[in-house]
Amino acid sequence: MKKQLLIAAVAATMTSAAFADVSISGAAQMNINSVSGSDTTYSTDIDLKIVGKAGDTSATIDMESTGTDGVTSGTLNHGMKIKNSYVSTSIAGANIKVGNWYGSDSLLGNGSNDDAAQISVDYTMNGVKVQYEDGTGAASDSVTVSGTVGGVSLSHEIFDTATDTKFSTTVAGISATYRTYDADANASDKTSLEVSTEVSGVTLTYVDVDANETGSTGTTSDAFFGAQTGVKTASGVSASTSIGGNKVTFKAYDINDVDTNKLIVSRPMAGGTFEATFADTDGSNSSVDLELKVSF
Repeated sequence: MKKQLLIAAVAATMTSAAFADVSISGAAQMNINSVSGSDTTYSTDIDLKIVGKAGDTSATIDMESTGTDGVTSGTLNHGMKIKNSYVSTSIAGANIKVGNWYGSDSLLGNGSNDDAAQISVDYTMNGVKVQYEDGTGAASDSVTVSGTVGGVSLSHEIFDTATDTKFSTTVAGISATYRTYDADANASDKTSLEVSTEVSGVTLTYVDVDANETGSTGTTSDAFFGAQTGVKTASGVSASTSIGGNKVTFKAYDINDVDTNKLIVSRPMAGGTFEATFADTDGSNSSVDLELKVSF
């Protein structure tokens, strides 16, 4: 009996050790969207992330399942995809990442994955970070130099046919970020500016996007304005504060000379967040979007 108990204890120890460096996290959200004059739609977005670690090396798989259902039309669309799948490690102070992963969303881009193998190698010395990337999106390989000088964060990325430069700083409580993408190809240049500050508990933000070079088809964007394509010119302001435990944000912006007003109210709930968005766009119908999101 003692031997059986000992074997069980050892097995339990081995099992716990085997799974000690594996973590599972994720998030799920469901939306009810009602647009005047159209069918109400329901949608779900479930993300599951698994990370396994061994020393300085980790393997990550990030899966996403989405679905949309039209109430009256009867349409049903569901899909599942691997968003990120990569291995990362550190060798002699250099960080190495190989696989597939989504780029970050910004005022000048919508993060995407080109489904081709990518590699990223970076090394930081004396506060200056040098990063080499290859296979990211449709662009060729690039080298990025970044760091902070006199309280200003700088980043300069050099492609074969373009440069991407970013500046950000905070002065007297005002935060500002400026980005300029300068390409050799005609009609491909674009810039963005974001400025924010807080006054009496209210966070005020101003943003501006310019991708209107002659002949340009515009840029994608997935930040202040939400997911957008074909953005040539855009600007907007927002005010955000807390009222009675709710976060309330008002946004007024125009994209290609089309005005939109949005009121967003979000409230923390047990294990998640409930958010209601009321939107009105010139020349379009008004809409209401109700979202419940949980993380685990």
